[in-house]
Amino acid sequence: MGMSMKERLYRFRSFWIFPLIAFVLLFATSRSQPEGSLGHSVWFFPFGLLLWTLLEYTLHRFAFHIQRPIHNPHLREILNMSHLGHHAAPRDPTRVLVHPLYGLVISALLYAAIYLTSSNAFSTAVIMAGIWAGFLYYEAVHYRVHFSLSASGLIAWQRRGHFYHHFTNNKRCFGVTSPVWDYVFGTRKPSMPAKGPAISSERTWS
Repeated sequence: MGMSMKERLYRFRSFWIFPLIAFVLLFATSRSQPEGSLGHSVWFFPFGLLLWTLLEYTLHRFAFHIQRPIHNPHLREILNMSHLGHHAAPRDPTRVLVHPLYGLVISALLYAAIYLTSSNAFSTAVIMAGIWAGFLYYEAVHYRVHFSLSASGLIAWQRRGHFYHHFTNNKRCFGVTSPVWDYVFGTRKPSMPAKGPAISSERTWS
């Protein structure tokens, strides 16, 4: 049975929450920008997208799969228990998407850190918009990887890497949308050994 519109809006709520926040934040911060400077800030959007790919990798590897014991049960639940639950039940749709509250907390910390570095509210908002765009792409890819039946194309390629992480070695393939940082940090999926030339089983005589 398919989901109702209300169920869809709730399950995929990040897909309207974060764009709405981005719109409000961009509108509010743009009003303080000098005329003519808005166009230059557009280039911060792709930077935010690139920054997301690194965040995706580092959060997945060092937070969701943290190896050190965490004694605080609430912190342990936030950091990795929900993700380990996803590993235990990868077809459970309630465990695939990131909880919006977790995303909002991380976003607030990121906004503060970027603003302290740039001292420009609008540029920070543009970078955050890029990060959120990357995050929502990640959410869409992660959901499709687990529930789409596509056997070819980009989503199938992404599924092969992610399922290697799930079912073969959870210490590799931390990038879901892109393996670029797995290549940089040496956690990519190992290459398949090249097949050697076929050896005939027939014996020849000269």
